[in-house]
Amino acid sequence: MKYLISGYYGEGNAGDEAILAGILQEVARRDEGAQFTVLSFDPADTARRHGGGRIALEVSSTSLRSAGRLRALMRRSDLLISGGGSFLHEADFALHGRSFLFREGKLRPIPYFLSVVYLARSAGLPVMWYAQGLGPLHTAAARRLVADAGSSAQAVTWRDRDSADLAYEVGVRARVQRVVPDPAYALVPSRPEEASGLLARYGLPPGRPFLAVCPRPWLGRSGIEEGLGRALEQIVERRDVTVVLVPFHESQDPPLCESLAARPALAGRALSLPPVASSRMLAAVLGRAQLVLSMRLHSGILATTAGTPSVVLDYDPKTKAFASQTGQLPWAVPVDSLDGSGLDHLDPGLPEVASSPSGAHGVSALLAAVEDSLDHLPDRRRALIHAAAPLRAEAGRTAQLAVQLASTGGVASPGVKG
Repeated sequence: MKYLISGYYGEGNAGDEAILAGILQEVARRDEGAQFTVLSFDPADTARRHGGGRIALEVSSTSLRSAGRLRALMRRSDLLISGGGSFLHEADFALHGRSFLFREGKLRPIPYFLSVVYLARSAGLPVMWYAQGLGPLHTAAARRLVADAGSSAQAVTWRDRDSADLAYEVGVRARVQRVVPDPAYALVPSRPEEASGLLARYGLPPGRPFLAVCPRPWLGRSGIEEGLGRALEQIVERRDVTVVLVPFHESQDPPLCESLAARPALAGRALSLPPVASSRMLAAVLGRAQLVLSMRLHSGILATTAGTPSVVLDYDPKTKAFASQTGQLPWAVPVDSLDGSGLDHLDPGLPEVASSPSGAHGVSALLAAVEDSLDHLPDRRRALIHAAAPLRAEAGRTAQLAVQLASTGGVASPGVKG
């Protein structure tokens, strides 16, 4: 079967690329003759990351300026896969207001991605929304478009319950709707020795225990970086570990990772990796760590695929959902608490809140979560493997639904199993 995949690919975000890698891997496992065409913002980058293996892959530009080219791709395809990830949103509404279609010369995500869906349906091509996130939706126009396009799809699968609830609220009524795990849960990591070789090339001695840290800039709040830096300094003072900073976004994360690694108190105890293109290699690197500090959502998911527990730096509903889904909520620390802005959510009667300077409570909470995890690593690993098994299996069933839709011209039973 021939699959056309539309998503937020080619933008240098390892999380989105891990989603694509998971889709390609699982669909190809169930359809040995699968041929994929991926729409990408940077076709050369997508081909470099995902091509060259056993999977038959073609990459094309996302541009809608040549609708004839896109229609030609659709005529030769059996299914449009839209997703996964969370690109059906108006998260930047506060910045751009009701300038609905364009921002800085780019199409806004909802009109662009739903235009691809509408074009597919007008061409008679079946559509599956694959582990899609949804929201926030601020405008009535966006809600109407999502309801209409979603209802026209043959199957809609959501990657979290909140997205499914919002879809129902705005009026999505596709015949098949499900809540499914992120596709990246199914990824098979690269071999451990390959990850060890990469780490050694960038300064980590073989066998050296390390803590992987996957941060992201957040709303320009330097206090969060400072709080995280203080926590890392205390960790290396108390524990014989090296801190390895792992960027997930090629342009946004490296400066932050390098800044944290350069803190004087971390001299000789921290290093920053360059961006790693392969999702499977990233998972293997995180699998070599004793523990992962996960602020980037897919750093936690890839660590889970490799059996490494996370302490979650919780900044968004999706990171809290990940922590809950994998049984790691007791080790989730609100990122707001690192700079003190989240202290209003804590009991002011607590001694550590009443007497600590801004952000100190969050630093203490993060340190406690890390130390508790390191002290109970075997228990945490066993619990994580148990929690991950059904997520991996269900990710495979999502791929089976895609294969069935492609092979039957869009006809699927709501109860189809993989």
